[in-house]
Amino acid sequence: MRRNQRAFSLIENLFGIFLVAVAAAVMAATLPIANSSRARADLLNKATGIAQKHLELIKNAGYQNATPSNLYNLGLLDSPAPASNGMYPFTNVDNGAYDAPSQVLPDGKGFVGITPVSTDLVEVTVLLTWTDRGQNKSLTVSTFLANL
Repeated sequence: MRRNQRAFSLIENLFGIFLVAVAAAVMAATLPIANSSRARADLLNKATGIAQKHLELIKNAGYQNATPSNLYNLGLLDSPAPASNGMYPFTNVDNGAYDAPSQVLPDGKGFVGITPVSTDLVEVTVLLTWTDRGQNKSLTVSTFLANL
């Protein structure tokens, strides 16, 4: 009687094991890079959320309240006095309704700039800075407020 069964040879088994090992090594090498990219994207996402939320809060306050003293009284600024960059800090502003950059971002700082563009029009700029792996990162968003 003749057998028609065929088994894998030793060399075929070794080659299969080699391919699985190479695939595992490639996966293991890419995981740290993917994790660091995800962490950086998460910080940028948090910064974008804080900046947009703060800009919307200022927009909701209206053109009449778009002054440093009024924004300070509304709890949207740390101080009505400008920082060294000429913008107004909101680094530690947090009343539970919105997040403080210092609590969400590593070494996070937030600033608001209010620039008159023309009569009845101001540009409001929100600047966030933070540190990511020893590098300084920043995000800037701005909008215009009109006296309608």
